[in-house]
Amino acid sequence: MKPSYLLYCAFVVIFLLTGCGKKDNTSEMNDKMSATGQPTQETVEKEGRGLVKLPDNYRNGVIYTTVDRGNAHEKLYASSETLRAVQKGGPIPNGAVFTLEIYRDSVLDDIFVMEKRSDWNDQPKEKQNGDWRFEAYKADQSLNMKRDIGSCISCHASQQRDDFVYTLDRMKSFRLEDVVGVVEDHITPVLKDWEVAAMADYLAGISNVKENS
Repeated sequence: MKPSYLLYCAFVVIFLLTGCGKKDNTSEMNDKMSATGQPTQETVEKEGRGLVKLPDNYRNGVIYTTVDRGNAHEKLYASSETLRAVQKGGPIPNGAVFTLEIYRDSVLDDIFVMEKRSDWNDQPKEKQNGDWRFEAYKADQSLNMKRDIGSCISCHASQQRDDFVYTLDRMKSFRLEDVVGVVEDHITPVLKDWEVAAMADYLAGISNVKENS
């Protein structure tokens, strides 16, 4: 038997053994998700995933800062109540939620959420920073199990003195009064001068009709 043929056979055996040893990530991911695309209860209990929800109305909040990194553009949302609490000198309040949108080449690619709560119950401490927990979502707002939340935890761990957030100074310096009409996290339209005058004339006309009737 020729040495080259033996070498070829050995290569094939090694290739097959290596291939058999690989884990099927797709199969593993499917085991973690239910038929609805949401994490199974076992996944929640073992990995603590899916506990931090993406707020339905997070875009009604305030974009208090943006960051550009190469082809990525980031928007950070918070509620006006959270920003007011920080600007009054208090800590970030319990129940605060920050939502980070990441656009790559102008297309929404990732959404990350961090939520502060003191009642995470028996969830393992290594899954959070202080009272903060994290979660990742896709652009379609479904849970993104492929994102490693551990990287969020390790990254924010260095900011313990600022309650585990990187943008505390930006929260303090953000001018809420510049976001005209912010009331309960909703932005109301601002009437122009002529619209105000027209409304005043209309109300005056109604008043005159009532007096003459």
